[in-house]
Amino acid sequence: MPAKPKRIAAIDIGTNSIHMIVAEARSRGYRVVDREKEMVQLGLSSLDGQPLTEDAIDRGVNTITKMAEIARRWEADEIIAVATSAVREAPNRRDFLKRVRDYAGIKVRVISGEEEADYIFRAVRSAVDIGSSTALCIDIGGGSAEMIVGTADEIYFTASEPLGSLRLSQRFDLKERPHVSSVVHCRELVIERTAKIRKRIRRIGFDQTIGTSGTILALAAICSEREPASGLLTLERARLAAIIPALAAMTSDERKAKFNIDEKRAATILGGAVALEAIMTSLGVQTLLACPVAIREGIIESRIAKSRTESTAGGGVRRKSVMHLAERTDCDMRHALHVARLATRIFDQTQKLHRLDGDTRELLEYAALLHESGAHISDRGIHKHTYYLIRHGDLRGFTDEQLMIVANVARYYRKSVPDLEDPNFAELSEEQQETVARLAAILRVAEGLDRGHRQRVRDVAVNNGSKGVRVVARTRSDASIEIESAEKRAKYFSKVFDTRVKFEVI
Repeated sequence: MPAKPKRIAAIDIGTNSIHMIVAEARSRGYRVVDREKEMVQLGLSSLDGQPLTEDAIDRGVNTITKMAEIARRWEADEIIAVATSAVREAPNRRDFLKRVRDYAGIKVRVISGEEEADYIFRAVRSAVDIGSSTALCIDIGGGSAEMIVGTADEIYFTASEPLGSLRLSQRFDLKERPHVSSVVHCRELVIERTAKIRKRIRRIGFDQTIGTSGTILALAAICSEREPASGLLTLERARLAAIIPALAAMTSDERKAKFNIDEKRAATILGGAVALEAIMTSLGVQTLLACPVAIREGIIESRIAKSRTESTAGGGVRRKSVMHLAERTDCDMRHALHVARLATRIFDQTQKLHRLDGDTRELLEYAALLHESGAHISDRGIHKHTYYLIRHGDLRGFTDEQLMIVANVARYYRKSVPDLEDPNFAELSEEQQETVARLAAILRVAEGLDRGHRQRVRDVAVNNGSKGVRVVARTRSDASIEIESAEKRAKYFSKVFDTRVKFEVI
């Protein structure tokens, strides 16, 4: 009989709602087998330093107990429960957590706003093809709003602000036809709270915006005039701004009837709309993609990724063999891994230039991981020693042709460039020589961007235009030495791809 797939239940205890998904791990990703949601409103009549009410605690404990029972019926191997803003701020949170443990039999972990943002962005990356772009993610919860900027590989910035839909609705009394001044004051508060992070986000830069949470999905549905071709709704800021006066002119019952939304959502939707519109305005966002994932999916993604890391212990035969050689030769692994990451990022964003496939990308990564392994023999002629070690280092899982490419790419990571006068390069076929030249051109730039081995350049965004290639280096600190080194090494890149290369720094 086939082994039972690993099942994980993730419970997200939010300020407005409590959600649970039960998922089965697959060879790639996971499959959700059950979902449960209850709009408990733990933060109702609390927040801003007030304790959770007794009624809210009872609603929360009963809902979590029911969800835990559902997870056990699915024979979940793990039940992971996290609590966010309402529980995080409550002075009586220990009482709530103890009652959940006693009645539901599970331990709830209270997470920070930054960890909440991390889970949200993990979920977004699994649901939306970010590609090589930098994305801004906005999540409007019941108690807080999260803003995250990152790529498919790394998160650059997270912020959590107390600007949730339930919190704002309570503070400014937005439930039933509020006075115009209440809406204005609410918006002013959001603009004020986001002002301090606006400059940081704009300095990093982003290419697209993705919105998550039930509030944003509901607003996207309200503002959308037709079904999207992609399956995901797009929310325009101008349309959102136009709908706010209409929401403010209605009671919650009227909102519920007109827009076909849940009664509790109808009471808080105006607060969420004001918060989202103000954040979009502050950050210069015109449109966003509404994505139906949240913390719970991020928890599943995180746990499955950890399980795979534990079970594979570093990947397949080739990767294990490469990492073993790198460790054996005392490489600066932090530097090697960072150069490999920069090289593959450049590879992914210059596909139209090099026209090489995914298998070749893997060979570039291995050459980057091993490019300084020759230092183990001598600090003179490192690149030549590196070539020898790769060719004769008993690397497993490679064909001889693949080893020749990896060794030659690493051989030309600095100083001399591929030359037919070199016996190691002359023995390659014309197609292999072209592959080596293109990969070496990329590796030379990536290595230059970490010249000081300090990871000052954290990432690159590469734009291919009619006037050449523009490499935008996103830095952690002064990277003038790294940029100068990359500019020198980019001369070979310009020659191989017959294009100009310009560097910019953010």
